[in-house]
Amino acid sequence: MKQAFDGVVYDTDTAVLLARNEHQFCIEALKTGRNNVDLLRTADGRYFKYEKTVSFFGDDDESDPELTPLSAEEAVMLYNKLTDRRLAFEDAFPDIEYDEA
Repeated sequence: MKQAFDGVVYDTDTAVLLARNEHQFCIEALKTGRNNVDLLRTADGRYFKYEKTVSFFGDDDESDPELTPLSAEEAVMLYNKLTDRRLAFEDAFPDIEYDEA
């Protein structure tokens, strides 16, 4: 998905996947579908969230995907909530200083 915000183009095909949610099987998910959330970073270091609800059975309507630009602080907060991290923190956020203590 590609979308522009304030003259900046965010593209899920060219961005780096930092983290995503890991799904648990449960009755509620069977009824409402899975909420897929991906945290991505563009080549020039801008963060964004890509979110889409997908039915477990595949024959129900999917919701429209949503792309949302994030500040670095919002991206860090989302990264900490997502359970399937694809990059270590220092690789996902190379411009952010952090304490390893």
